[in-house]
Amino acid sequence: MMKKQIAGIVFAASVVGGVGAGVLANALTSDSPATASPGATSATTGATPAADGTGGTGTGTPQESPVSTPGEPSDLKIAHGAIGPVSAGMSKKDALATGLFNTDLEAPVEGCPAPPLEWKVPFSDAFDVLTVGNGEIISLGVREKGPVTQDGIGVGSSLADVEATIEEPTPVEAGYGQTGLYDYEQQTGRWIGYLFDAAPDAVKATDPVTFVEVTKGAQPGLMRDGC
Repeated sequence: MMKKQIAGIVFAASVVGGVGAGVLANALTSDSPATASPGATSATTGATPAADGTGGTGTGTPQESPVSTPGEPSDLKIAHGAIGPVSAGMSKKDALATGLFNTDLEAPVEGCPAPPLEWKVPFSDAFDVLTVGNGEIISLGVREKGPVTQDGIGVGSSLADVEATIEEPTPVEAGYGQTGLYDYEQQTGRWIGYLFDAAPDAVKATDPVTFVEVTKGAQPGLMRDGC
C-alpha cells in the first residue's frame, strides 16, 4: 500500500450549490460477415459464429467488450481530486458529457442561486458538487458509505484506517470542533480530505470518517455551509 504526503493547513471553503456521478459506453464494432461459398453447409449444427465472422466457435478476433455505465454510487472510486470520471477542474460541458449530472435546475430554496450542476439520482444521495459561476467544478463531496478509494477508504472508515494510508498523518482542526486529515498528491496538486466529528485533542483511532472531499489546488475545507 503506497503512502502519500499530507498537508496540515486547513483551507476553509464556503459552499454554493445544491446537493446533487458515468462513463460513456464504448461503441461495439465487428467485421462484416464472410460470404459463404455456394452450397457450403455448417459442419456443426447451431455453431456460434466467430467474432471475425468466419464461423466456428469463436476462433477469430474477439469483439471489444462494452464499458458498463455505473448504476450505483459504490461503482465510482474516490481518488485525489476525483470521483469516478468526474474531477475537480472539469468544465460544465465535460461534466455533463459523463451522463452523471443534471443542469438547468431550479434554486433549491428561496434566496439561493440555481446550481449549474447537480448529480443525478441515485448519485445525488451520496455525492455533492461545488462549482464556480461558469459551472467549472472546484470540489466534490462524499457523505454516504459505499464509495471508497483504491485502499478501501471512505465514509465510515476509522481514523486508524485512514492514517495507515497516509505518510506522517497529522489530524488538524477543521472547524466547528471537528478534525481534518488530508492526503495530498504532490505531482498533480490534488487532494483527498477526511472529516471526523471530534476535535483533534479528542478524536480516537476508532472514530469514523463522516465526510470526504476531493479538490485540486486548494486544500479541502471539509465544510458544506450555506445554500
